[in-house]
Amino acid sequence: MSSKQATAQIDLDAILHNFNRAKELAPASQVMAVIKADAYGHGAIKVAKKLKEATSFGVARISEAVKLRESGISQPICLLEGVMNKEELNLASIYELQVVVHSDYQLDLMHRASARRSVWLKIDTGMGRLGISVKNAAAAIEKLGHQTLLGLMTHLANANGPDSATTDEQIKKISSLSSELKRIEPAAGVLTVANSAGVLMHPMSHLDLVRPGLMLYGASPFDNLEPINELHPAMTFSAPIISVRTVNQGESIGYGSLWTAAEDTRVAVIATGYADGYPRETKQGTPVLIHGQRRCLIGRVSMDMICVQLEDDDSVRPGDRAVLWGQGLPVEEIAKCAGTIAYTLLTGVSARVTRTYRGEVRG
Repeated sequence: MSSKQATAQIDLDAILHNFNRAKELAPASQVMAVIKADAYGHGAIKVAKKLKEATSFGVARISEAVKLRESGISQPICLLEGVMNKEELNLASIYELQVVVHSDYQLDLMHRASARRSVWLKIDTGMGRLGISVKNAAAAIEKLGHQTLLGLMTHLANANGPDSATTDEQIKKISSLSSELKRIEPAAGVLTVANSAGVLMHPMSHLDLVRPGLMLYGASPFDNLEPINELHPAMTFSAPIISVRTVNQGESIGYGSLWTAAEDTRVAVIATGYADGYPRETKQGTPVLIHGQRRCLIGRVSMDMICVQLEDDDSVRPGDRAVLWGQGLPVEEIAKCAGTIAYTLLTGVSARVTRTYRGEVRG
């Protein structure tokens, strides 16, 4: 572990535990492990090599899929946003990718293509973002013609909140449509609906294939931002202390002089900031772990540094490391303090942060 910069230590065994938990919750379903955005900041190639039992992997963009294929990942890879043009469609063929079709433009593209590809037809049942309308689904299947339909896909809009009515309605819509369409196309009887929130909270959404994402990395997808004990955090984000100093009573620190010492106070300066992915919006008083003890963020987060108030008897010196989130300090708690969600923090850890791995699969 580097002593000079912020580090994200990734526990691949924790990710495998969380994957197995998804399988336990949805025992009759296959599992597409969602590893888009570099596995939510955890390293897609290493995560994919760890999750050998995944039925398939889900990514957002073709560049993500190509990197996985060229690293030796042979399992099915699904392009969740589909393709945008003929060049991407050709790459999908070369790299043997599953393609999600969610728009009339993509239907036209697939209709004109001569090669047979494996496709999921995405239906908009309430997310209102991507997907063919329910009323146009039969025509879409007909237009796909010679393509190999894998099944129908939809995405849950409100499974992460307390109101399950919308989720129940979405499941009913896709299930009813599937029952109708499978009479003309048997593959339409295969359904994938559940995201992480669906896996954890809505058993009726499990169906044929589930698509866990955030839960694989040990974080909660729910709006209340309460950690889920059965999941193991996979990322511990830490950084070195580079200075320990005393700020005299009445003196201020940081941009904007947001914090002023009420008395002589020992302060640790930590080498991390918003350039590493620790949000500038994180409020004063946010906990930071030093030697396993919670200490409070003070002053404004800057690009490369934050300041933390120490206790008088803390034995802290430059070179010691502070945990920003992870083992012992839930990322959900820090997300609350930053006015955001765990997804944003995990995917926002920047490229200059060194990743180290535990439980890595060699080769």
